[in-house]
Amino acid sequence: MANDSASDEDIFDRWADSYDQQVRSSSTLFACYDDVLAEVARLARPGPGRHVLDLGAGTGNLAELLRAGGAAVTCMDSSAGMLERAVEKLGHDPDVHFLGCDDAFSRIPFCGACFDAVVSTFAFHHVPRAHHGHAVREMLRVLCPGGAWVIGDLAFADEVAERKALTRHGWLEPEEFARLDEMGGQFRELGLELKARQFTAVTWVMWCFLPGPKPRGASGRGSE
Repeated sequence: MANDSASDEDIFDRWADSYDQQVRSSSTLFACYDDVLAEVARLARPGPGRHVLDLGAGTGNLAELLRAGGAAVTCMDSSAGMLERAVEKLGHDPDVHFLGCDDAFSRIPFCGACFDAVVSTFAFHHVPRAHHGHAVREMLRVLCPGGAWVIGDLAFADEVAERKALTRHGWLEPEEFARLDEMGGQFRELGLELKARQFTAVTWVMWCFLPGPKPRGASGRGSE
């Protein structure tokens, strides 16, 4: 679901070497990139004894923040080139694991309730909108009770906001952007509450905490 063809994977492989520099110099598509990653990491509530799954982990920038917070991290990505850059940064760390996959969101190869947080940044918009519900349920499936689901990505409040943004921002290409009204409905159907915070005109952080006991190793940060 996340990549439509082998050519898409080739694009990400070729992008891997320049990805970090490009996202951090962008004033449009990736504006507030580091702020978004920092918020996702905070809401994931990293700490010793906690294990976080990073889907679409890319070059490992979010994983670095999660490790700095004390969590063990499993990085999944469909791009071998991106994962190679992540291994260069974090491959020496025994608490970071790397897993290549065809699609990080369609089938997560782990048993249920085995992660304290499932996170993703700037990858979910490659999932076809018709498959968003399945991707959300798959991510929630591997979360422990009390776990954190957190995504930072290009997204819009609703269809009207998306249409306006596509008209206003000529550099923004139509993709499978999440819409908060649709995502919120999917979470309500599961008896959960989706929360969101806007960072730019096209960027949001969305999160949900599963009901359950206080997470192991959590410091209490990100409990809003």
